[in-house]
Amino acid sequence: MKKFTIILGLLLALMMFSGNFSLSVFNLTTIGIDDGTLDYFPIVYFSYSPFDFLSFKATDYLALSHDSWTIGNYSVFKPRYYYIEGKFNFSNINLTVDALKARMKKTQTEKLDGLRVGGLKFDYTGLGLYARYNKFNLGVAYDISNLFAVYLQTELFGFKLGGYYETKYSQVSLDLNKSFNIRNLNIDTWGAISAKTSDLVIFSYLIGGKVQFGNFDFYTQYLKLGSNKYDADFQTGDPNDIAFLPNAWALYADLDYTLNNYKLGVFLRHNSVWVNNNYLPLIGAKISFKDFTLKVGNGDLVSNVSGDQKIAVELNYFYSLEFDKLFVKKPSPIKTEAKTTGSETNYNSIMDVIFGEEGQTYTVKGIVTSPKDLLGKGSFYIQDEVSGLMIYAPALTEELNVGDVVIVSGKSKLWNGIIELVADQVEKVGTATPKADVLTSLSKTFISSLVYVEGVVKEKNTYDFMVDTGDFLIKVYIKKGTNIDLSSIQVGTKVKVTGILSTYQGEYEILPRWQEDIEIK
Repeated sequence: MKKFTIILGLLLALMMFSGNFSLSVFNLTTIGIDDGTLDYFPIVYFSYSPFDFLSFKATDYLALSHDSWTIGNYSVFKPRYYYIEGKFNFSNINLTVDALKARMKKTQTEKLDGLRVGGLKFDYTGLGLYARYNKFNLGVAYDISNLFAVYLQTELFGFKLGGYYETKYSQVSLDLNKSFNIRNLNIDTWGAISAKTSDLVIFSYLIGGKVQFGNFDFYTQYLKLGSNKYDADFQTGDPNDIAFLPNAWALYADLDYTLNNYKLGVFLRHNSVWVNNNYLPLIGAKISFKDFTLKVGNGDLVSNVSGDQKIAVELNYFYSLEFDKLFVKKPSPIKTEAKTTGSETNYNSIMDVIFGEEGQTYTVKGIVTSPKDLLGKGSFYIQDEVSGLMIYAPALTEELNVGDVVIVSGKSKLWNGIIELVADQVEKVGTATPKADVLTSLSKTFISSLVYVEGVVKEKNTYDFMVDTGDFLIKVYIKKGTNIDLSSIQVGTKVKVTGILSTYQGEYEILPRWQEDIEIK
């Protein structure tokens, strides 16, 4: 046993120093104040990348029971998901391939309390293939038990559309998402339909929307089940048995008000199960601060544990260890603070954040110029009409794409000489087209902005090259995960390079996001 432990320890040490190794925990905790009942659900994410294009990943729900692998005389617990992932780029197509046991999860309706219709939550032991090209996103997964799932998502006329099919439950579904503005109202709408392929007439559907006006946010959504009980998914807020009753329905509504670092709200939950049992709708109030939420209601607030919890506390946090850099990153989330004049919200400009006092709370609005985790784990970039800003939001799970317009609230922080916003709240409110500005000088004014330069390559190394613009020299550095190929770059080549302007140890550098950011003239 001692020898096995030593070998395992040496192997782990080798992994940490020979590649990028990370271990993260996302924890969901609910406590019923009435009787002290606890619902504790930690999720662990493990990743090891010996090469830029290859990763070994595992995800586990620690609170659930586990199978195990037998290695000689020893047993090792088997995580819920474990797979090898490869990322490649071919002719502007971003391709991801995974093998072993994984989950294909895609939906555009899981926006309030985990209520979902359609989309995919498809577990498979086999192969997965994912491809992204421009506005098209395609995925296919095959399970060794001869099951498969496929989806296609795209954007058309401002609508984000998705189509999904899987053979495990013979389910087909369509969903859409649309964001727009009407005067001072920011509106986000979503909807979906889903059914068995053998009974398309009796389908399930969901419609929902969110309206933001100043510091007020109003959410509502309605779900109606058809004949297929697997069309819908209830994460929280409803008795589990509603998902097993054909023709069941559920209605949700929330009204929130943001005040400094706090969020105050009221909510309503109702469904057909409660109506049939002569139960009143669940009505309650909530107050949130950082990752802490206190709820009080007239009925059971925690459906996952026995008994009626009419007063409940929710505490969720994200914790991550990055062994490639040998330091601990721990988010310090806060709540939104908007400057209000009458009924209108005046957002801080990004320049307010850059030149303001560090540690202050800001709310900014900008266009996403680089997606989360691409140029730095937990980070993404936005810009407004004047400048750019790095956003650090490791707990954000919603996918952000270039061109999404977001409202971000958080505290400013100086990190490695760069001002960033440590975000607690990130909200998508629309779409726009980000534009890169020509970099005219090496100035801190352009830090974190989307810029471009044109010039001649003066020097080339494995992961970077130098460009002479005629006015200054600038390094172009290729970050892990972008999968950018520099084989066509040679000294003397004339190029146009687009990317995020950053600094490292006092040296300015441009960070391209993908292959098309480097054009050979």
